[in-house]
Amino acid sequence: MLELFTAFNIIGSGNLNEGFEEEPYKFGVPVWWIIVALLISFGTAYIAYECNEYEKPATRALSTIIAFFFSGFYLIYYFIVHVLFDRKCGSRGINNIVRNIVKK
Repeated sequence: MLELFTAFNIIGSGNLNEGFEEEPYKFGVPVWWIIVALLISFGTAYIAYECNEYEKPATRALSTIIAFFFSGFYLIYYFIVHVLFDRKCGSRGINNIVRNIVKK
């Protein structure tokens, strides 16, 4: 989500620092894009939370927060590690969801 908003700000203003100093809440994008970005971020955070079921609570919380804020990068990581290289998550629930989607 942060990488998406940063890209929107750079595209919209041409300078990274310029847009945040003047109007920090104006992204210059339609509201539904922000809603979709938030839905993707929450979905990614859920995947990270479920995949780290057997980790220590601090590690699980940190990976969930990172997955929420950097959802694009985390989804690429998840696809490479857990789908292409077939490394199973710690939990059982998310593996079944991903396997059913990939097989179809």
